[in-house]
Amino acid sequence: MPTRLKGCSAASGENGETGAGRSGTDRKRRKPRLADVAKLAGVGIATVDRVLNERGHVSADKVRKVLDAAAELELPRILPPPYRRGLRVEVLIARRESEFIWRLGAAFRRVAGTLDRSIIVVQNYVNEERPDEVAKRIRSSQSDALVVFGKEEAGVIESVAAKTSAGVPVVTLVSDLPTTPRAAYVGIDHYRAGRTAAFFMAGMAEKPGSVIVVCHSFDYRAHASRVSGYREGLDDDNSRLELACIHQSRDRQFETEEMISEWLAADDRQIVGIYNTGGANRAIGRAIGRAIEMGHINRKPLFIGHELTVHTSRMLTDRTMTLVIDQNPDLQASRALDFLLQHFGYVGKCETPDRVRSPSTVRRTSSPLLPLLRCTSGVQIRRRAAISV
Repeated sequence: MPTRLKGCSAASGENGETGAGRSGTDRKRRKPRLADVAKLAGVGIATVDRVLNERGHVSADKVRKVLDAAAELELPRILPPPYRRGLRVEVLIARRESEFIWRLGAAFRRVAGTLDRSIIVVQNYVNEERPDEVAKRIRSSQSDALVVFGKEEAGVIESVAAKTSAGVPVVTLVSDLPTTPRAAYVGIDHYRAGRTAAFFMAGMAEKPGSVIVVCHSFDYRAHASRVSGYREGLDDDNSRLELACIHQSRDRQFETEEMISEWLAADDRQIVGIYNTGGANRAIGRAIGRAIEMGHINRKPLFIGHELTVHTSRMLTDRTMTLVIDQNPDLQASRALDFLLQHFGYVGKCETPDRVRSPSTVRRTSSPLLPLLRCTSGVQIRRRAAISV
């Protein structure tokens, strides 16, 4: 009978293993065991057993380590969802009457309906005319995270900073608060949207004349940026158009209608275009219709506005409006919540929210005024000829 010498093998390979032993390839193919998971996760086997069989009494950090290790080793079993405490996200909006806000609210409800039951998304509205109330509501919120659409007021800025310093992530929505330490901003680039309006206004104007800008107020960074982009866009695209007036109407319908009517009735003002950054589109449409009926103007001026709604669709169809620049509220709601879910570890990967690119990157071809321009990020421009209701 052959004698096996100590430290030698009967038939050794490159790794010095016996022929009866397992090769390196065989070992790699061995199914992982709980001990392997425990070793990789840095916990005991009993902890692995409690996690995989959902017996509880394991910290969230260890649960995550065990599940990550089991997934990495491809443990052949269905893994339980990680244990998580409930997450509450408050969407705080300072403008309830806006049609776009209605669309945005509906978008958050749709997205929230697809989330796990442990994630609660609540929407609350506050009076935009009382920024102190907005600031107070931000400070008093007991939610784990906030999504805020509000004015760039000192109190609001301070409240966002206070929440952030307390470890509560704040996402600004639609209108940014860039001077705050907010976690992210989700919305379009409003400056580029304004430049887009100027590009089309300049390209479609058939004669020199004056243009009017109507906005909600410069208290919202979104409106200030749209107006700034429009002014600079006009300067770059067409010196024949003169910016005659910028009116901060705060979307007051009667005030806006009267102001536009007075400008259109003036004999010495050749109004060839109106750009509205806010929500008073119907008031402007009524003023244009009144001016036509009373003979103050013989043709409708170019009229570019924002947000595709039932009313703006109708005005596109009857040619009161020339162009509507629309946003994608579903995309904005989804990105805001995705960012916060990633922040709290609910999803492995998601896109970091950034500004949704506006269509002002459209190249100036020989025929730039397309019936429908749509960016992949969800911003749309619609011309009247392309709208059906």
